[in-house]
Amino acid sequence: MITKEITINGKTYPVVFNMKTILGYEQISGKSFFGEDFAKMSERLALIVAAVVSAGGKEELSIDEMINADTMELVQEILEAYTVVIGMVNEFFKMPDVEPKQEEEGDKGKN
Repeated sequence: MITKEITINGKTYPVVFNMKTILGYEQISGKSFFGEDFAKMSERLALIVAAVVSAGGKEELSIDEMINADTMELVQEILEAYTVVIGMVNEFFKMPDVEPKQEEEGDKGKN
């Protein structure tokens, strides 16, 4: 399991992505994880909190703390935290690279 860290409002939090994160996101947002495009900030905040809770860190991060972001610097930290977590999502669901099928000698020139 990969663990990374994010920093929001001067506090560092461990984050992970696993099944617990998916279920946590669904509980927080009330929506299915699958099919989400995370276009809304509320969806991004829910994913960040779910990743922190899943890591079982000592510090707790709440959506309320992030909702009250009153500086551009804090908003930027939240966006950077989302980038870290969504990167973990992409790593988790990464499909293996498929090698291109080599043409057989007899297939060349056929349509």
